[in-house]
Amino acid sequence: MALQRHSQPEYGALPEDSFEYTERFVQYLEKFGKDYKDKKELLRRFKSYEKHMREIAQLNRNNANGAIYGENELSDWTDEEFQKSLLPLSFYKRLREEATFIRRDPPKLERAMPPPDFFDWRARNVVSPVKAQGKCGSCWAFAATATVEAAWAIAHKEMRDLSEQTLLDCDLADNACDGGDEDKAFRYIHRNGLAYSADLPYVAHRQNTCSITGNTTKIQVAYFLHPDEQSMIDWLVGFGPVNIGIAVTPDMKPYKGGVFRPSAEDCKNKVVGLHSLLITGYGTNDAGEKYWIVKNSWGNTWGVEHGYVYFARGINACGIEDEPIGVLA
Repeated sequence: MALQRHSQPEYGALPEDSFEYTERFVQYLEKFGKDYKDKKELLRRFKSYEKHMREIAQLNRNNANGAIYGENELSDWTDEEFQKSLLPLSFYKRLREEATFIRRDPPKLERAMPPPDFFDWRARNVVSPVKAQGKCGSCWAFAATATVEAAWAIAHKEMRDLSEQTLLDCDLADNACDGGDEDKAFRYIHRNGLAYSADLPYVAHRQNTCSITGNTTKIQVAYFLHPDEQSMIDWLVGFGPVNIGIAVTPDMKPYKGGVFRPSAEDCKNKVVGLHSLLITGYGTNDAGEKYWIVKNSWGNTWGVEHGYVYFARGINACGIEDEPIGVLA
């Protein structure tokens, strides 16, 4: 249903205190270009938006997990839609145990100087812009593709915009929007390569055919890094970005800034799914909080700096340091 610019949507019978959110919702629809099929869908989306705005206000009042929260592209999603975009909890900590392609003997970097206090591969123009996976559990494909894009740019001094859809359509060992794992994804990329995005654009579902035309981009090898902060920093500085997985708590969805520091209790009791991402760097803020600079796949309206999160470093928050992977192309 196209939004009529100069009239309020018809919300029907709403609680009196809901009306403070209606004008904000109209602005939200304009800002993010939302377009719903009918009034029923409009009302359903408004209820999701209102619910999340109330939750955001509470999170900011409580200074929850030390971060700042606000609206983004996902603010009108239902909780069920958000959960479906994540990986199943059954995947938790199975990757290292079950992997057959990713090696367990990463090269060691001989370093004369200690690593810098701050490092970010984005400053070296080897990290592609943040993309959006949409309502599809394909984070595994986005994280794998982002890892390969960076590894290729570092090794060959050439940025390539590669196709996540390659993995959805052609990597039949994984399950497209129902989840996949990096071991199978990197094996596929090693053997077959990724198409260019221009040749095989993302459509957020598995298509009936694997249609690859033109050249593909392959990797040489993938390694499990030792699951600790220093090993991850050593790889980051010496070789390239680090592919990681985390357990996701609901308050990550409206994250807008600051160092996101989910508590051990939340990471144990409030997890709604798992997620794959890419660490591009690290730093420490003025308050002395250490963080990873993490590239997400929830679009460029989410988080900080057009799609990133500063995630607590050195405490293995929500498993971020459990299964780090480095790739060479």
